[in-house]
Amino acid sequence: NQPLRQNPARLVAGNLQALHITMKATNTPPTHVVLFVLFMVYISWGTVYLGNKLSLEVVGPFVVCGVRNILAGMLMLACARLSRGSWRRISPRDWGMHSLLAVLLVVASGGLLVLGQTMVTSVATAVIMSSTPIFMLIGAFLFAGEKPPNLPQCIGMITGACGVIFLSWHEQSSGSASIWGVISLLGAVLGWVSGSLIMKKVPVTRELSMLQSTGLILFLGGVESFLLGLLLGEASTFHPENINAANAAAFAWMVVGGSFIAYWSYLWLLAHVAVSLAVSYEYVVPVIGIFLGWALAGETVTTSTIAACCVTIGSVFLVVRHRHSFRAYVRHYFVRRASSAAKGRGQA
Repeated sequence: NQPLRQNPARLVAGNLQALHITMKATNTPPTHVVLFVLFMVYISWGTVYLGNKLSLEVVGPFVVCGVRNILAGMLMLACARLSRGSWRRISPRDWGMHSLLAVLLVVASGGLLVLGQTMVTSVATAVIMSSTPIFMLIGAFLFAGEKPPNLPQCIGMITGACGVIFLSWHEQSSGSASIWGVISLLGAVLGWVSGSLIMKKVPVTRELSMLQSTGLILFLGGVESFLLGLLLGEASTFHPENINAANAAAFAWMVVGGSFIAYWSYLWLLAHVAVSLAVSYEYVVPVIGIFLGWALAGETVTTSTIAACCVTIGSVFLVVRHRHSFRAYVRHYFVRRASSAAKGRGQA
């Protein structure tokens, strides 16, 4: 106990690991714990859009994405290193697979998201990104051998597409957005979907823990995004004179909240509660993003925006409530297989 008292970082990591083990050992986590973790997911991912917008006042999109995820990945890897039983040697295959996933899940998904926000309001961004489950369903059917969508899901896909198209048209006609910004955001969605489907089809690793694997993806993706930003000349967009308390606090929160806390909390929920409850963020996050964009960034929320938001979120509800294939896979991949591997090592 003495080393833990002397090292605050080790103490935090030890408490994280203890909470994980305690919650994993119980079939029904306390309600107040579940509600708190849900709240952290809602707030963490709901504030990312506004945080990105404020950070862009200082430097370009891929550098913002890169630095944020490098720091978050280092924090997560440090916690995995300090947590007993959570660190394994990273093999060359692990480096390769995680580097590929990082390109899709961080550079494409995160970088194109921030790039899109240079041309699209955070309000519209929240609505467009909420269509991710619709594209996930289509991709799972076309490329992952999933069952074809049923009637409610088809209705959800059609109405969701109509909501996104209507919002994009309205934003462009009003001069609030560029079609290239919308395309960039859709590219971010496709990057997340592609990386998710690869995780579903190809076993990424059998040795690394959830914490270490996620931290590695964030760190590698951050490095890749940062280097891409430098190649695109974003170093010239660095304006240190624009740094103020608001965007500095927003960026710090994105590192700790938007990456570390959000990913850890979401994967914890997948391991301990019903999948339908874990993915409820898909209905809440766009609303938070729209509200913060209106309240703190002075962005306009029109009746058309609200209508598009309601249509898209309702469509996501039709899609998600009937199938959680990817979430179920993530829960199996990160929790059950890791548990089986641990039991195998114990028996050996």
